[in-house]
Amino acid sequence: MDIHSSNPPSLATQFTYFHSSDTSLQHLKQPTMDNNLLAMLAAAGASLVQLNNTIISIAAAGAAITYLGKMWNTYEPYYGDGGQARYTRFLLNEVRPELFREITRMERSTFNSLVEELKFNRLLKDGRSVCVEEQVLIFLDILCHNNAMRQTAVKFRRGLYTVTRYFGLVLDSLVNIYPNYVKFNMESCIQPDDISKNPRYKAFKNALGAINGVFIPATVPANIQSPWRNRKGFIAQNVLAAVNFNFEFVYVLAGWEGSAHDTRC
Repeated sequence: MDIHSSNPPSLATQFTYFHSSDTSLQHLKQPTMDNNLLAMLAAAGASLVQLNNTIISIAAAGAAITYLGKMWNTYEPYYGDGGQARYTRFLLNEVRPELFREITRMERSTFNSLVEELKFNRLLKDGRSVCVEEQVLIFLDILCHNNAMRQTAVKFRRGLYTVTRYFGLVLDSLVNIYPNYVKFNMESCIQPDDISKNPRYKAFKNALGAINGVFIPATVPANIQSPWRNRKGFIAQNVLAAVNFNFEFVYVLAGWEGSAHDTRC
């Protein structure tokens, strides 16, 4: 359109002009839309890269944990594997008989008989990772040497909870078979003839033996030690024992606090 012309443009000319102007505006807006699309694609690509890095980090961490776990279990195992722990295997398969007797306070044949008895009566059974033999060895290690459970846990490479649990199970099983093997023998309390028929010992007529109390040192948690402290100043339990005329123990009552009087026991 000629701007110097005195004649105004026609309606068709104006329509064509504005139509062409709209088209030019659309061409001007098109690059802006392309930039938004490119920005979205770039953001999506960055997210994919970040996700890929996260997956790689997780995989690397998993591989590291698996590797460290294998190293721990191979070179410094804390938990055993059901009778195959190093110390247990040493006691069961490699130790000399005299050393086994010193550690467990019993002959190997007696130990085997005890284990078979507990298994036969279904008082103990193999655990997921601890066999009956190791359960009894753990119990004997604590009982025979007055070891703390933490010491035994380190020695057997077991958790403290595992040692505590199996100590209680073995103790309960031995209490169950106690009446089968420990019985009061009345014949052992018969008064010997050199006492019953001796006129000098008339004062001991019908006497079966002698009783006395004794303080035996005890290991008690610190928060409940007060009643266990005896009149001599140390932590102990007051034990009542009876012997016959052959100097054989025929009765023992243990478990009273050290502060308990003899007459109360």
